[in-house]
Amino acid sequence: MSSSQGTGHTANVQAIREAFGRVVYSHKAHEKARELEAAKADKAKWVNITLVTLTSGTLLASVITNKQLLLYISSGASALALAFTIFQLSFTPEKAAEQHRAAAKELWYIRELYLHLLTDIQTDPHSVDIPRRRDELLEKLNHVYRLAPDTSSSAYRAAQRALQIDEDMTFSSSEIDRFLPEALRAS
Repeated sequence: MSSSQGTGHTANVQAIREAFGRVVYSHKAHEKARELEAAKADKAKWVNITLVTLTSGTLLASVITNKQLLLYISSGASALALAFTIFQLSFTPEKAAEQHRAAAKELWYIRELYLHLLTDIQTDPHSVDIPRRRDELLEKLNHVYRLAPDTSSSAYRAAQRALQIDEDMTFSSSEIDRFLPEALRAS
């Protein structure tokens, strides 16, 4: 291999490694965004349940006790429940969570394709059309990013923590061996 071919090969591998790293972060950021949106949806459900319960309870208590104050409280709670319901119609965290879940699944697949490409390059670089496979992955990635919802800075920070501190997506050799049949274990 000539020096210029070696430099080109090294540059391609480095570009693929960097793209792989970005996909790992994007995948994890969408997973974390899904978790954040699902938590918002759960909180909204509990606020809704609380407001409806408060409205019903105070209305029932005002009928039983004939206290005017409870009727005012019930009216206020009812107005809050209506305002919150209208607010919920404007923001759909369940839908956003599902969009992030779909994006994360697509990114997981592309991440795995990058990993396999790097493995193929390391195993037998001459059998791989590196530029073609790199460009194919870039097109797949472009398609996913065009359709994926944006992630927030809090989702990215959560992804960063998960990957760097909690070491999500990293396994020791012995951990992997526990998942494999004995014949496939490294040790």
